[in-house]
Amino acid sequence: MLKRHLACIAFALVAVGLVSCDDSNETGRTIVSVVDFNGGTPVQSDVLIDNGTDPAYVPEDIIPVSFTARYYNEFVTGVTHSQVVVNSYHVDWTRTDGGSGALPSRDEAAHINLTVGDQTDATIRLTTWEDKSGAVLGPLVGSANQISMRADVTFHGTEVGTTHEVEFKVSASVNFADLVNN
Repeated sequence: MLKRHLACIAFALVAVGLVSCDDSNETGRTIVSVVDFNGGTPVQSDVLIDNGTDPAYVPEDIIPVSFTARYYNEFVTGVTHSQVVVNSYHVDWTRTDGGSGALPSRDEAAHINLTVGDQTDATIRLTTWEDKSGAVLGPLVGSANQISMRADVTFHGTEVGTTHEVEFKVSASVNFADLVNN
């Protein structure tokens, strides 16, 4: 009988120990998600804007992005790591129209503060004027052609108050063309 009681007590202590490990405030684990990217629509990217009155220019694509952050474990409260700072992002391009050539991958610095439980709206630079002036997109200027690609964006951040790094991704369709001309 004593062995049975000791076995039950030992099992209970192990079970409590396993549950408390999941709720430890010392190991931050925040889940960050992109809840909106460009209003949920494909990006329509103009390679040159020439309206006939203003000087022509090559526009960069600045895209609105909305993020949310939550704790991995919904029972964790009152911890110091209630914020995540997104400090960079990486953009990879894949051609989706069957053509050859894609834009080069690029890293961008960022400083976006996310608070657990809140939605944070920000913008990122998806394409640069160098992208649009290069060998892949440059030939679109003055033509009726279009190039379609997928942008895979990987965000990198750190939980405030811990050394835990956060990484999360989003993909978007991007259609490049010479859209605005006189």
